[in-house]
Amino acid sequence: MADAGPSISALSAGPNNCALEEAITLEMDFTTPRELPAGSWRVRFVADTAGSCKVVELGSTDAQRYPEGPGKMRFHRDSLDVMHLQRAILCNVGLMTATLLDGDDEVLEVPMVVHVTPDSAGKLFRSIYNPLE
Repeated sequence: MADAGPSISALSAGPNNCALEEAITLEMDFTTPRELPAGSWRVRFVADTAGSCKVVELGSTDAQRYPEGPGKMRFHRDSLDVMHLQRAILCNVGLMTATLLDGDDEVLEVPMVVHVTPDSAGKLFRSIYNPLE
């Protein structure tokens, strides 16, 4: 029987229900069934519509050794710089993905739905949905 893959036991992404461009912090508790000698997390925002898919690289954590068993990650960015995307693409449901890498090998991807809506004045607000809830 094959070993179970990595899993996520806790996830926090925020702030939530705020201006789209506000700072973002992502924290996760995870377990990996094997050592990852060059483990890092890559975080992206993906805006996908019927006619277009735009991927914005938000950043990565520094590579480190993750031993077999439980681990933690924290990612912070002072602003979510996606305002260069067309408004029609942003005002939709998108994804924020956090991908656990070991070197260049993808080990686990955690997708989080991001709903972007304008308020009555047209300012864009984001809501990030936790896939564990």
